[in-house]
Amino acid sequence: MKDALDELRQEGRIEGRIEGRVEGRVEGRADTLLKQLAARFGRVPAETRARILAANEATVTRWSIRVLTAPTLEAVLRSPSGRAVKKAAPAARAR
Repeated sequence: MKDALDELRQEGRIEGRIEGRVEGRVEGRADTLLKQLAARFGRVPAETRARILAANEATVTRWSIRVLTAPTLEAVLRSPSGRAVKKAAPAARAR
């Protein structure tokens, strides 16, 4: 019984390390992409920063390649279909 519990704990630690590495890699790529975008297009809006930081690894990789040739920041972040992604409506202000 104890061996099985130890084995499960070990598996959990390994899975946690793998997830942490993947998360760190994606965060690093997103940070590099943000620096590339700022160098190429100027200030990156907060909404765009948040979108990049929330993106998955495949999306960040796709955008990192597009930044090399896209004429605008918007072109870098277009959906795979080529259409611009709709922005969410601004939240109503409390008065």
